[in-house]
Amino acid sequence: MSPTQPSPIPQWEPGTASQQGGRHEQQDRWGIFQLPNQHALLAVVADGMGGHLDGALGAQIVIDVARDFIQDLPIPPLDDPSTALDHLCQRMHDAINRQSETARSTVVMVWLDRDSAHWLNIGDSRLYHFRRGRRLMRTRDHSAVQLLMDMGEIDESQMATHPAQNRIYRCLGGEEHPRPDKGQFAVQPGDLLVLCSDGIWEHIAETEFWTAAADHGPATAARLLAEQAARRGGAMADNATLVLLRAGAGIATGDHMPWLRRLSAGLASWFDRDR
Repeated sequence: MSPTQPSPIPQWEPGTASQQGGRHEQQDRWGIFQLPNQHALLAVVADGMGGHLDGALGAQIVIDVARDFIQDLPIPPLDDPSTALDHLCQRMHDAINRQSETARSTVVMVWLDRDSAHWLNIGDSRLYHFRRGRRLMRTRDHSAVQLLMDMGEIDESQMATHPAQNRIYRCLGGEEHPRPDKGQFAVQPGDLLVLCSDGIWEHIAETEFWTAAADHGPATAARLLAEQAARRGGAMADNATLVLLRAGAGIATGDHMPWLRRLSAGLASWFDRDR
């Protein structure tokens, strides 16, 4: 294979799970969407901000806009995933503001195309990238405790239990223009990506993501980890949602990811019944 040819796309083995915890409603949403060219996918996790009315609505709008955006992509789709994520982020923000004055949401999303991952995040829902049991990256939270950690006043292990943990200074919705962080990294077979709301990372150690996926596979691991987060959170446990994606080695052709049709709307299809 010449250096100019695109690398084969890994086949992504998924796992998804969501727990309501001790909250009065589920304000997390997730979605996995296959792009029109059959070689790429978009994964999204959104957490409606519980301090605002219509938090669940905000997160649902994020997933609805992502689904519509992917369905409307030209074939072949956009060849600049980073720009596409910027456009998608702005559409999510604008759609939330059109439908509600109070709805807010975090978002973390990753656009996977062959052996490249492009990501974007706002708020404190996270993306992790693991390889051979080692964390290569995680997104940076837009929160007070992240700033405290950056200044060296607390360490990373204290972020989940700090009293200021829920103070978020960037989100989707509201008057301020969205200012996401974004980036790109290369993917290798065997890599594990984790997208999750704060209800997961507050109670699940990073090593547990890799170990659970290695021991049980992503599908079972996601369910076990979400249940574990809810148990550890106790009676006041936050909503806990995660998407696990483990890269395989094969070249994906044809109808290579039938599970995407079953999972593509995440929790959205369930909530559509009440809309």
